Amino acid sequence: MTLSALHLIAPGPVGGAESAVLALTAGLRELGIEIAVVALADHSSGPFLERLSDAGVPVDVVRSPGRHYLRDLRGVRAAIRSRHANVLHTHGYRADIIGMLAAHGEGVPSVATAHGFTGGGWKNRLNQRLQVAALRRHEAVIAVSSLLADELRSRGVGADRLLTLRNAWGPPATVLPDRQAARAQLGLPAAGPMIGWVGRLAWVKAPDMALEAFVAAGRGDAILSFVGEGPDRASLEASVERLGLTGRVRFHGMLPDAWRILKAFDVLLLSSRSEGTPMILLEAMHAGVPIVTTAVGGVPAMLDERSAHLVPSGDPARLGTAINDVLQDPGTSAARAAVARARLDSDFAPGAWIARHIELYRRLVARTP
Repeated sequence: MTLSALHLIAPGPVGGAESAVLALTAGLRELGIEIAVVALADHSSGPFLERLSDAGVPVDVVRSPGRHYLRDLRGVRAAIRSRHANVLHTHGYRADIIGMLAAHGEGVPSVATAHGFTGGGWKNRLNQRLQVAALRRHEAVIAVSSLLADELRSRGVGADRLLTLRNAWGPPATVLPDRQAARAQLGLPAAGPMIGWVGRLAWVKAPDMALEAFVAAGRGDAILSFVGEGPDRASLEASVERLGLTGRVRFHGMLPDAWRILKAFDVLLLSSRSEGTPMILLEAMHAGVPIVTTAVGGVPAMLDERSAHLVPSGDPARLGTAINDVLQDPGTSAARAAVARARLDSDFAPGAWIARHIELYRRLVARTP
């Protein structure tokens, strides 16, 4: 039987889950698997959809303003039929819920990748409870870190359907801009230490902690660059003004393929309160940028003190100290970055990751009556 896998996501313009879906579907397509993506999309999803198109991945878009779930469900079921899909793979709480219902309605097996939980307010916590209830009914669930797998088991996802499979990343065959070119693209000065932060400006990613760490580092010669958008931007900008840091903290907005400009930075700072296997760390490992990160979720399984600075979550003073350590000892920092790059090549290459997905799909399809 021909293997035809359909991926379902409600995408943002960019993000870790979006990068993982792009890498996985493009890799599956290159190996001859019939692949397509269904995007529960709105106007902000354009950059992600363009990246899929550039990679040659077919996309079906279900436009659902206001999150009309019945319309979503009908659209996904129609895509399963029209694509003759024999396995559905979902990403994110909305896709996990809609996809489980659509797959069961069409009689095809479903697998969900749990990329992590965002925490935060009551609405997010409610969505996560609904997501976990749906995950219990998928035929297989992929956790991107062992800690996340443990959490899913504790929430009732059966061990017999749970697979731990860390994200991987294979860069396109493109030469990265060098330090000066990357800084020019961002409008940054050619000289001076630069600290980069890339992600969604939201509570779970803790950009507030990054700002506090920057203050704690006390480097009057440095610039902190936030690359990304999100609901916390306005409060961050207000804090920057209140602290008198205007000009020393820059907001660059959302940049598709932000990995291309990582060489602009002397430090890549990840301050998250929770993570799975963050794609931005894989991208920084590829770019050879020294990393300062909180030791949350799957991060300690990716990096250690030989390859990065790891700090407990919620401790901006120690993050600031780690930033200073990187800036004051560039030789040791470069050696750590080289170890991280070697680990990327040995442990996070995409070939085995994609093969494991194909193996899982074939097993699920073979079990389907």
